[in-house]
Parts: sequence; C-alpha cells; structure tokens
Amino acid sequence: MISLRTRKHSDSSSNLRRGFFIALLILHLFYSVVFSSNSNYARHPAIHGRTLDTDGQSIPYVSLIFKYSEIFLLSDEEGQFIYTAPLLLNDSILVQRIGYQQKIITIDELLLNNDIRLKSDVLSMKSVEVQAKSKPGAGVALSSLSKYSKTSGSGTMDHSKLLSRIPGISIKTYGGPAGISTLSMDGGPSSHTKVLVNSIDITSAQNGEADISQLPLPFIKSMNYVPYDITQSSSGGSDGIVKLETDDQQNHVCISKGSFGHLAYDINLRKQVANFRMSIQMGQRRESGNYSVIWDNEESLRQNNGLNQQFAALRILGMLRPDIFWQLTAMGSRQSRGVAGLVWSPDTLSHRNDELQLVGSTFGWIRPNGSTRLQLALRRSQENYVNPYLRLESDHNLQSFQLGLKNEQTFGRMIVLLSDLNFNHDEIWSSDTDHHERNSYVTTIAPVFKLLGRFKLIPSLKFHYSPDLYERSLTDLQIQIPLHFGPLAGIAASRGEVYRYPTFNDQYWEPGGNPDLKPEETQVLTAQIQFDLKRMGSLMCQWQKKESSNLIQWMPVHSYWQPGNVQSATRESSKAIWQFDRPEWYLSAFAHFSLIYTLDNNRQKPLRYAPNQTSAFGLTWSPSPFEINLQYNYVSDRISMYDYPVDTILEATELWSLSIAHTWIIKPGSFTLVFSGDNLGNIRYETIRGYPEPGRSIRLSTTYSF
Repeated sequence: MISLRTRKHSDSSSNLRRGFFIALLILHLFYSVVFSSNSNYARHPAIHGRTLDTDGQSIPYVSLIFKYSEIFLLSDEEGQFIYTAPLLLNDSILVQRIGYQQKIITIDELLLNNDIRLKSDVLSMKSVEVQAKSKPGAGVALSSLSKYSKTSGSGTMDHSKLLSRIPGISIKTYGGPAGISTLSMDGGPSSHTKVLVNSIDITSAQNGEADISQLPLPFIKSMNYVPYDITQSSSGGSDGIVKLETDDQQNHVCISKGSFGHLAYDINLRKQVANFRMSIQMGQRRESGNYSVIWDNEESLRQNNGLNQQFAALRILGMLRPDIFWQLTAMGSRQSRGVAGLVWSPDTLSHRNDELQLVGSTFGWIRPNGSTRLQLALRRSQENYVNPYLRLESDHNLQSFQLGLKNEQTFGRMIVLLSDLNFNHDEIWSSDTDHHERNSYVTTIAPVFKLLGRFKLIPSLKFHYSPDLYERSLTDLQIQIPLHFGPLAGIAASRGEVYRYPTFNDQYWEPGGNPDLKPEETQVLTAQIQFDLKRMGSLMCQWQKKESSNLIQWMPVHSYWQPGNVQSATRESSKAIWQFDRPEWYLSAFAHFSLIYTLDNNRQKPLRYAPNQTSAFGLTWSPSPFEINLQYNYVSDRISMYDYPVDTILEATELWSLSIAHTWIIKPGSFTLVFSGDNLGNIRYETIRGYPEPGRSIRLSTTYSF
C-alpha cells in the first residue's frame, strides 16, 4: 500500500535550499564583473521597442525598413516590435507610417532609446523634436506585464522556461516530454488563461485548455503577457492572455542533443520578394523520455514517455501598398506520445497520437486618423488515444473558426473609438461526445477619452450572444494616469467582467454531460503602479482581485461523475516586477515576486494547485561573442488533494537553469554553440500529483545562421 505524502500547508519543504540567498549572491557577482570590465567585443544585439507619437501614445502598424540588413518589421496593434537575429551595427532604419513624418535612425540610437517617436504629418508650423530616454509613463497601460524574446544564445529553450518569466504563473505537465502541458495564473484553472499564437486562439473548445506541448520549441520566439485586456471579447481570459509570437527568424539550421534521449533539428528559410517576406520552417524532435523517479522511498524507472514531434510552418508579412499590409501564419504539428500513467499505476502500453493545425490571416489598412484590421483564424485538432489495459480507444476531432473586424478611429486629439465585431464557430466530432457545434457572436465598443494631457479614461460595452446558451451585456472601465513625480511614472486601474463558455466535454461527455450548464463569470479588479528607477531599471507593482461564480465542477452522481455550476471562488494577487536593461554593459535582468490568496468559498480552503507564492529572477550577459543566461524559479507548496485529517501537498520547488553560448562569425553567416542545463539542482518534484518530473537535463545546441 502506497502512503500519501501529507503535511500541513506551507511547512518548510525539502526542495528549498537557500535559493533566494544564492540568487542574490550570483546577481552581486555578475554586477561586480560588469562594473569592473571594459569589453571591446563587437555586439550582435536583439532589438525591441515601441512606436509612439510625441505625446507618448502608441502608434500601431509602423513599418521599420533596415537599409543593409534587408529586414522589414511591422509594429503590432500596441506599437511593439521585436527582432532577435544578429544585425549590422552600422545599419540605418527607415521608420514610416501613413499620417506621420518619416525618420531615419541608427541601430545604436535604437539600443540607447527603444522608443521611436514620430511627429504627425499634419502640422501648421515647424515643430521641435526632443530625443530623450524612454519614460515608463508612456507604458503605464494594463497592456503588458511581462515580455521576453529568445536570443541566439538561448538554445532549444523549453516553453516552461520561457513562460516562467510571467509573474504568478503555474505550469502543469503530466511528467516528462510526452505529457500534455498547460498553464494557469494566480492559482486559477488553466481554462481561465487564453493563449494566442500570432493572434490565433489555440484554446480547445473541447476542454477549455491550451496544450502548449503541441507548439514546436523553435516555432515560438517570444512571449507577452497581458493581465487584463479591455478589448478581449471571446470566451475565457479572466486570468489574462499569453501572446506567443514567431517573429522574423533568420535563415538557419539548428541541431540539438541532450539528456533523456533528446534529439531535434529545425531549418528556417526566408526570402524577401519586393515588399513581402516569406519564411518556411520545418523540423523534428525526438525524446525517449525514460528517467528514474523516487516514490514512497522506492526508486523506479519512468517508462513509456517517448515523444516524436514533426512540424512545418509558413509565415508571410508584406505591404501591398504603403497603407495596406497582410500577414499569414500557418503551422501544423504531429505528435506521437507514450502515456506513462500515474506513478503508482504505471502504464507501459497506452499511446496517444495528436495533431494541431493553425492558420491565421490578417488584412489591415491604415489611415491618417485610424486603422482597420480583418482577421480570419482556423484551428483544427485531432486526437486518438488507445489504452489496451481498459480496451479503450477514443477519437476526437475539433474545428474552430474565427472571423473578426477591429477598427480604430481618431476624432480630434481627445477621442479614439475602438470597435470590434467577432464571430466564432466551434464544432466537434468525438467518440465520447458525438457531433456538436456552437456559434457565438460578440460586439464591443470602447471609446478612449484623452483628458488633461495623457490621462486616459476607457469605458467599454460588450454584447455576447450564443443561441440557446448565453445572452448578456458586460461592461469594463479602465483609467490610465501617467505621472512624473520623482520615481513615480504612472498609475492605472480597471474593473471588468469576463465569461467562459462550458466546454463540449462539460456539456456532452458520455456519461455525465450536462447541457444545461451556465457560463462561468468573473469580475476582475486591477490596480497598477509603475516606477522609473533611472539607471536601476523600472519597477511595476500590481494588485488584482477576481470573484468567480458559476464555476463548473465535476461531482460523483450514482455510478458516474457529472458537472454542475456549484463552485464559487475568490482570488487575490499582489505582484512586483523589476526590469533592467543596460546595452552598454551588455546586461539585462528581471525579477518578479507574487503573493497569491485563493479561497474555495464552498470548502473555505485554498484552491487546489494554487501556490501562495511564486518568484523568479534571471539575467543575460552578452559581451560578444559570448552570451550567458541564468534563471531561477520558485513555486511554493500547494494542495493537490483535499483530504482528512490533513490535505495532500505538493512540495515547494525551486529550479535553476543556465546556458552558455559562443558565436563565431563565419562568412557568409555565423555559427553558435550553446551549452544549457535545466533543473541544475536535480530536484525531485511534481506539478500534478502522481506525475513526477525529470531530474537534471543537459543539452548541446549548434546553429548555423546565414
């Protein structure tokens, strides 16, 4: 009989090894090295920034054309842009957009000040443009809490390491590379966090979750977390939106090999034709996945955890005219996985095959007083699961189609009107739910009032309708106040309502599906304050409270389980995020800390799998030709199962990772060698009870870019 590991919640964990003090010591040592060295190496930096007007407001869809590097970038709807491949340091950039004056800047100017400010093209008299350091006050909006892009020295970084830079995040995997992987925020369910890939929603209407293990590692290059998006109008997203981007990758061939039978390659080819850039990427990843585990003081080998993943992707970005652009993303991945089962009930025969196809197209046109964007997105998935022990075979086929029209219109200097029309169609063919389909419609209108300089007041009204399921109007209100009072750079606050439809499994699973379920509803309160610490970077503090009702919970009824709207929950989080970037020192760093309070109002206990603390810090030091990346992540203990007299607890976990890279310039390209290690402390831990994770892993990656 296997005994459960139980203890009182929040007791000290054997996984904690004075990591916080070690992190401070390493950070201090790196600062000492940076301040005491004067490197003359040539730099190969990544660039990122925003396109703004002279008042500090974001300008979407601005073209950035590099003269010698032959790179074409387009800032997104929030005015943000990023590029991670090596650049020519003597290059110049032409910045242009309809309604604004063109300007030319150098790479060095962009590194020193990553905000590009444009003057309106309609001026009655000559104006004076003042170049200054970037002020965080311009970014006080609740549009982004964390963002990061992989660098050439990152190697084959797992999604969990990329996403762990988000404060308050919990990443759940079913043990090893073959297990599906989901993420949640602030102790909430995974179905409350929306994941977008190049603006394509990858959330499954079958279970309400996004399986990020279906996204190939080299396909994703950057992430951006939006804690609350007032323009978000589809089902889910009460815990925010994780935006994953592919970015414009350089021509390259990459091969990696590592622990647990890891072997992977990918090839990316891009071509510039007139004003269009096309990129084709393909690759494969194999993992044997077997690793030793210790459970109930007995060591065993975790088997049937192999993964074989193949993928191909196409990306096109171009300008049809100076005022019209078009973007296309298409990706298909195919996974063959073992299903290892629970550690106390191992499964060496079960198998799962699944596929994911994504297609997204955006057609936009820009006007001097606004812009319009038409977006179409298609998500298709297939899954086949075979369990010989239970003589079970199930098939699931899911298709989701989205059509959206977004418009931004400026009226004078004080009013901007945001409007959004969305149509969603979800359809499933499943051996466990039969055939079902659902249509939903959303209309959103949000006027932006610019008052007293850059003070913003943004109310919004959203009307949601799905036949025989849901019909309701929801309201939101957001306030943004930029300030320049000492280190205080600005404050922002919002109040909003978010809903989530029941999944197809909730409604139609046999046996037990409940077609009379109501959508879950959540009220979200957010407050945010930002500080400009000058040479020491920026600090952002955020408080958020969420009250959820009609939460869907599966409960035993007779001989089977059935879902019902029986749960309500309260969640509250306080976060601090520090960002530091000094290109002249070749150094960037981040740190975040979150305090999380959750309460199941029915049980009067914290929610399952909800940590009460998370934290992380990381730094990148890149004196060319070297690059060193160090990262530390901590998640406190959390309840995995309610029990009596004590609850079953997952122990607190701290994980260290390190990568060291060297780049050689070999005409006509460059060669990068990356040595990386994850879980350097060889910690035994779980993210889901009964599915232990692998120990220390080492990888060696080689990339030839041309």
